Amino acid sequence: MPRPAKSRPVSTIPVKAKTTWKGFLRSLLTSARLADHIVLLCHQNADPDAVCSAFALQALLHKLAPGTRATIACPEGISAPTRQLMENLGISTPDQRIPADADLAVLVDTNSLDQLGRASGTLLKMEYGLIVVDHHHPHPDTVKLASQMIVDESAAAAAEVVFRLFEASNEELERMVATALMAAIFVETKHFLLARESTFEVAAKLVKAGADPRRLAGMLSSPMNRSERVARLRAAERSNVTMLGNWIVVTSQLGSYQSSAARAFLSLGAHVAFVAGEVKDKIRVNMRATEDFYEKTGAHLARDLAIPLGKLLGGVGGGHPTAAGLTASGTVDDVLIACVNRLRESVGSLQT
Repeated sequence: MPRPAKSRPVSTIPVKAKTTWKGFLRSLLTSARLADHIVLLCHQNADPDAVCSAFALQALLHKLAPGTRATIACPEGISAPTRQLMENLGISTPDQRIPADADLAVLVDTNSLDQLGRASGTLLKMEYGLIVVDHHHPHPDTVKLASQMIVDESAAAAAEVVFRLFEASNEELERMVATALMAAIFVETKHFLLARESTFEVAAKLVKAGADPRRLAGMLSSPMNRSERVARLRAAERSNVTMLGNWIVVTSQLGSYQSSAARAFLSLGAHVAFVAGEVKDKIRVNMRATEDFYEKTGAHLARDLAIPLGKLLGGVGGGHPTAAGLTASGTVDDVLIACVNRLRESVGSLQT
């Protein structure tokens, strides 16, 4: 069976353009109906936004392409909070293996093949190509490889993007699917603190579909374990502070819980935090910045730091304006120095 013609990659979607969403859905379904087995893939240590969005998209594909199988796979595993949420929702934990007969790949909440580890090589052999459903700043390398990009950077969560596809289909949202999407948004926006106007619009429609926001805190709450507490304290002990004018930048080294430590530094008073550690012979950096820092400097952690540094340092980066990740070659010290220097260049004269 011949491969369908590639759709024109698109990096940004006007959120309220309903005709545009219907067009993206049609293109998605054209590929889906040609395929025999679709694999929906989530990034390493997959968070609730990735897995819940994949679960909802799987439900939509089952409705609109009933003759095609759709499987969720997380080649690099899922996070502990995601596992707990899946259990509370009654959703099966995704497999780590990519089905051998998969002929169409859909990256959900994942903007780089590097985020799939060794499994990334398999995707280039898919008969019907690669589709991206995401809300991160598009990675240039992924744009070149993808047959279709369904990416809305204005969305606060990938769950919003999947909801728009559901809305364009006119299919009814089942309560379980609505609850999963609401949980994804709840976590991704830090309990709606980072929500945008469109987020509340989507959330209201999910409530009408049966999602109960009052249940979310209980489904997602889990006490910080001893290992995470110790990791945060060790990160603080190893931290270094750099001043960019009045902006406070903290760097530290940690073998695990880098994301948790980076968030903790912002709570302690840092404007930007870089926490790095060795992961599978590479250096992994978790980047965090306050909303105030981004609004006043315009320094976008993914676009201005993670993506260009990934290319420069033999790795890959991606993410959001205030939360991004970088995988690179080199030493931890050198990579952290590169992060601070790149930030200094990005901020420029706004180091006050």
